[in-house]
Order: sequence, then C-alpha cells, then structure tokens
Amino acid sequence: MVGLSKRYARLITYFVILCLLLGIIVRLNLLGYKLLPSVTLGHKSPEAYWYGVVINFGTLSCFHVGTWFRICPVTESSLKVDLHDSSLTSRKVITKDLFNSEGYHWFGKSQFLWYDVLELKSVTDVRKLPSGDSVYGVTRISGDLKDCKHPFKNICIHIDELNESALENTRFLSGFSVLFGEDVTEPRIDWDLDKRFTVTNVRYPSYVTATYWNNDVWKPEVPLLFVNDQHKFKIVQLADLHFSVGKGVCRDEFPQHETCEADPKTLQFIDQVLDIEKPQMVVFTGDQIMGDECKQDSETALLKVLAPVISRKIPWAMVWGNHDDEGSLNRWQLSEFASKLPYSLFEIGPRDSKDNQFGLGNYVREVKGGDGTTNIALYFLDSHKYSKSKAFPGYDWVKEEQWEYMEEYLESHDSIKQAKHSGDLISMAFFHIPLPEYRNFPQESGSNRVVGTYKEGITAPRYNSEGVKTLHKLGVSVTSVGHDHCNDYCLLDDFNDGEDKIWLCYGGAAGEGGYAGYGGTERRIRVYEIDALKKDIYSWKRLNGSPENTFDHQKLISDGVPYTA
Repeated sequence: MVGLSKRYARLITYFVILCLLLGIIVRLNLLGYKLLPSVTLGHKSPEAYWYGVVINFGTLSCFHVGTWFRICPVTESSLKVDLHDSSLTSRKVITKDLFNSEGYHWFGKSQFLWYDVLELKSVTDVRKLPSGDSVYGVTRISGDLKDCKHPFKNICIHIDELNESALENTRFLSGFSVLFGEDVTEPRIDWDLDKRFTVTNVRYPSYVTATYWNNDVWKPEVPLLFVNDQHKFKIVQLADLHFSVGKGVCRDEFPQHETCEADPKTLQFIDQVLDIEKPQMVVFTGDQIMGDECKQDSETALLKVLAPVISRKIPWAMVWGNHDDEGSLNRWQLSEFASKLPYSLFEIGPRDSKDNQFGLGNYVREVKGGDGTTNIALYFLDSHKYSKSKAFPGYDWVKEEQWEYMEEYLESHDSIKQAKHSGDLISMAFFHIPLPEYRNFPQESGSNRVVGTYKEGITAPRYNSEGVKTLHKLGVSVTSVGHDHCNDYCLLDDFNDGEDKIWLCYGGAAGEGGYAGYGGTERRIRVYEIDALKKDIYSWKRLNGSPENTFDHQKLISDGVPYTA
C-alpha cells in the first residue's frame, strides 16, 4: 500500500480538525448566533400562510460546508418590531440560497430570506395584542425605492398599522417565497409573483411571490372525478418532462432547430395538446423535473410543470421518478408540496414514510358515473429509484408490501370492490419504472401484440416483485409508465391464456430536457379515453412537431377485456 506524502497527510488532518470544530460550534452554538432552521413555511402547515400576517422581513447570511451544515452569524432586519409578547410571532426561513452556493460548492457563503408572522385567525384577534403595542404589517414588497420609507437592500417594504379596520380593507402579506429564472410562473391560487424586480441575480434571477392574509381561508380540496355526459373519461399522460430551474437545455432535439429552449418548447407542446384534447385528468408519470438541475429550487421547476394544468383547472395526479428528488427537495418534501397544490389528486398514503422504504405517493382515485357509483379505479404507485440490493443492481421496483396494500385497499373500499365484482369496473395503474414483463415481446407461439415504437433497452428492475399477479387481482387492464424515453409501445402481456391479460404501455417522453436519440426521437404525448358504458379503452399519441395529428390509434380494451383483433 502506497503511503500518503506528509503534505497530503497534514492537509487531511487539518481538514478533519476543521470539520470537527465546525461541527462542535454548530452543535453547541458556542458563538451564540441564531442557527438556520431546517423548516420552511408550508412544508409543515400550509394553513400558516393564511393564518398570520407578516410583520418583519430580513436576511440570514451564512457560511456552509457542502449541504451538511451551516452557521449563520449575521441576521439583518428591515423593520423594528415593538411587540412585548414575542410568543405571538414565529419566524419562517425560506431555505432557498439566494447566492446559489449550497448544492454547488463545497464551501461558501449562502443567504436566505426570513420573515416574522403574527398569528391572526380572524379580524378580532388583533384585539388580543397587548395594549400599548403598535404593530405594523407588511402590505407589499416591491423594487420601487423612490420615496420608499422602509428600504432594505434593493427592496422596499410597504407597511400599514394592524387594526380591525385595516384588516378588513387592506391586503396584508401572510407569507412569501422566492422563485428563480426568467421563465418562472406562479399558478397557485391566491399567490402573486412580481417579476418587475429581482432580489438577487446569481445564476438565475430570483423573484418574490407572495400570498395574502384572508380570514375566509381557501383550503385545497381533492377534486372529484366524473365521467362526462357520454360516459367517457379522457386522460392525458405526461411522461419524463425533465424541467429545470431556468429555461433548460435541449437534449437530442429531433428534428433539430437553430435554437431550442427545453422548458418553453415542452410547455408549448403541452399547451397545444391540452387545448386540443380537453382532458378530464392529467397524469404525470415521473421525472417531472431534472433534479440535479433544480438544486437552487425544485419548487420553481415543479410549478412550471403544473402551470398549464392548474391554469385550466384540470385535476392531476402524479408519481415520482428516479430524478425528481435530486434537487433542493427530497421525496417527502416534494410530496407534501404536491399534495397541497390546486387541483391535486396526489396523496401521501397511510403507509408512506419519510425513509422511502414504502415509497411516497401510493394511492387510488375513483371516477364516478352520473349515478354516483364507481366506474373507474386508477392506481398510482411509487417505483422508487435505484436498487440497494447487491444481488439485484440497477433500478428499484415496486415492493411486495405496496402491492399488498393495493389489494387491501380494494377489499376495504366497497365502492371499488362491488363495482369490480359486478363487472362494471375498469381499472388502470400508473408508475414510473416499467415492470420486468415489459420485456416479454411476442414469441412465434405467443398471442401478445405490440403497437408502437421499441428503440431503447428496457431498464426494468432485475428483481420481479410479481406485480402483474396483483394487477390481475385488482382487475387492472392497462398500465402506463415512463422512464425509457424512446419507447412508446403498448405490449399485450400473455401472463395467462384467459381473458385476464394486461396491456403494458409506455407514455413516450414529452420533455426536451431529457435524453432522446436512438436515431432521432421526437417528443410525444399519450392519450387514453375510457368509455365507462361500453367498458372500452382507446389510446393514441401526438408528436411535438404536429400536435394536430394523431398516430398509433388502438383499442386496448373492448367490453372490459383486452382487445386482440
């Protein structure tokens, strides 16, 4: 074994000592500074946005080592708050680095915005403030420094005294955040994005988005799904969008153009398809965002993804891929964020956990008929990321416990169970990584069929958790996944010789920010139309370059059984 030189040995020793000292300082807070909290407003209690009024605003300037720890010795405040009872307020830190250092550099300076919130659930709560306290609330944050009474760096803070009259007649901020990139958008209800000024402009411009206090609180509700008057239900599947902070880089664009901006081009494609198809639901099947290009802020990228759907008031469901949680938010934080957005059908299941052992986003949604009975069951499962098993390296898989949970769900919900037993139920399942059975291409003696394109090696897991058996028990007749960008086929699984077969489909990648290639692959979007009366499922696709045209029309299910003609 070759020993290290004395020079490198000393450097390693110094580095270890420095890390230990910094760790002790942070752990024991020996310098007496306020350390940066790890919680941001909204990840714990979304209602806090509406139940308080912002009364102060400032920055935390920090030093960080990687993303493991940070110390924040400088706290700057924009306003002087004269409130004797500090227990009435709470400080919220927006953990988005304005200097864009954390996540990109081993060592460096980072800066974060914070604000103090005074809890007020109703107009009359202001009477509870101690007599003699004059408290002012923030009404607006702007970049107009001319004649500004409360400037803070390059920002103007607008305030007004808090009293019953003001609460009834003036809009006060209840919370705010920061979004990044010149193409950023804000689709959330009761949020306003101001792009007339920037907070900072490091790598990407940052903008303030704010929401306002309202004693008539809007709370997100899970949308109810119904077939239309013709007993039909249309789903647009959006697979592998790979959005970034900023406009994103086009990868393997086909056909090539002189200029290409990934996210704007993908958004235009989505807009066109949604306007043509007018679906009742949109399903995102993973890798909505390109995690390693969202280290500055995953929320920014995810809001861009969802803007076309939320703006059209279309209910949407989502499963995670292997790249979504590689940015600033982990899988749990992404799930909490997604579940509280407008028109969201996403759910953190009762067995989902922060350690991701069971996955996050295992849930079921029902589509009702005009009489209120369940016509369609839609199953959503987390297929995880990468295998931790040395025996089965590669991509991970839907665990046996997840499949068991779906069986238990069916048995414990009479609305689905009765519809299935009566033969009136059509079921589909969505996840990101394909099942091993997606490799079962037609043999000369087999009866299975393939419709669509197979260009790319199928990156299904090496371990088979027998998901197809559970899907048969659930009555699922079609599955649809993403992950392999250049495959868009539907394969009729020949698991058995009876009518209990399943169509295994790919959505085909829609995002210009993900890879393509394989001789040139144009981005595409798959559509499903379910006829609940006839128990039929049809599918077709549209290409980015000609969204007005459809191709690969096929009937998947006829009278409740796989169509093989």
